Amino acid sequence: MNKRWFEQFILQSPEGGSEGGGGAGAGGGAVAGAGASQGATDPAAGAGDGEGTGDDDLSRVKHTLDREREINRASQRRVGALEAQIRELSNTNPEAVRAAEAKAQQEQARRELIEQQAALAQREIETKYSDQLVEARAELNAERTARQRELVRQQAEKAFIGAKGSTVVSEIDRTTPFDEVWGRFGNHFLLENDSLVVVDANGNPEIDPDTGKRFEPVKWLGRLQGDTKWGRLFEPAMGTGGGARSSRDGRVSNSKDLMAVPLSTAIADVFS
Repeated sequence: MNKRWFEQFILQSPEGGSEGGGGAGAGGGAVAGAGASQGATDPAAGAGDGEGTGDDDLSRVKHTLDREREINRASQRRVGALEAQIRELSNTNPEAVRAAEAKAQQEQARRELIEQQAALAQREIETKYSDQLVEARAELNAERTARQRELVRQQAEKAFIGAKGSTVVSEIDRTTPFDEVWGRFGNHFLLENDSLVVVDANGNPEIDPDTGKRFEPVKWLGRLQGDTKWGRLFEPAMGTGGGARSSRDGRVSNSKDLMAVPLSTAIADVFS
């Protein structure tokens, strides 16, 4: 029974040829003969073991045939793919290949040009905003310096008033005597630790020869009171008539303080 089923399977196999069929038949005959011989020697063993041994051999043969079929199919697929590639390469137009290469080169050049233009635009933008940043910082520094100088000016004006400087406001241009003083001596005043100090033209501290220390701003400005030019910008030192005054012709004269002069001396000076 096993021999007949095995021969039938081999004959129905799609890849089994005459040679394979003959081989399988011979093999089957050998297996059947061995089973018959064993059955003749040992009837009980032949009856019990012959069928099991035939099934194992059949499974191994079937598994081997399945693997061969799969290997053949895979080989055929690879061969077919290679043949298709060969046909494609043999049918390729050389002109089309060169045109495709030229198009690829043009595309590469265009991409490089776009990248260069983008980099240039980026540098231009960075330069533009960098210049704007520099200008903004310069304006900020100028504004900070102006505010600082305005604080110095306010402190110096307080010192000028403390030195008996005049606070009369011009009815023509609304300027004050301190405006003239600041325009000439403003660079001699600085703020150090929020305190007003006096410096010389080189930025070094002005030293008071009387004390050997730095000049007090009020005392430094007070020196202008006795000057023939700058004294007119101060209040009289001792009541009415003190200090320098400008006459109508523009000349400056230092008049005496009438409150400090004895009456007899004053009368004598008038009629002398």
